[in-house]
Amino acid sequence: MLVLAVVVGDVMALMMAVAGVLAIATGRMVFPWLRGKVGRPGVWGAGALLLAATLATAPFVSLGVRTAVGLSGLALLGLGYARGRRASPPAE
Repeated sequence: MLVLAVVVGDVMALMMAVAGVLAIATGRMVFPWLRGKVGRPGVWGAGALLLAATLATAPFVSLGVRTAVGLSGLALLGLGYARGRRASPPAE
């Protein structure tokens, strides 16, 4: 049962890592259901990479380190949903 949990965690980590790298490199979201919701794909991608690192290293790293890295990744994911600063139209 533990082996199954590790395999599922590794698959999820791989998916999050690929989505994070593509979001950082291209500035677009891989998942279609997130395309209109994420305002800052680079920040979201950095958070996804931190979460992928948390999932991939879970069996080898202490709980305190996993918690700190995981919460940092969740914070960056949340910041990624914030809309980017838009320039206001010039006043006439």
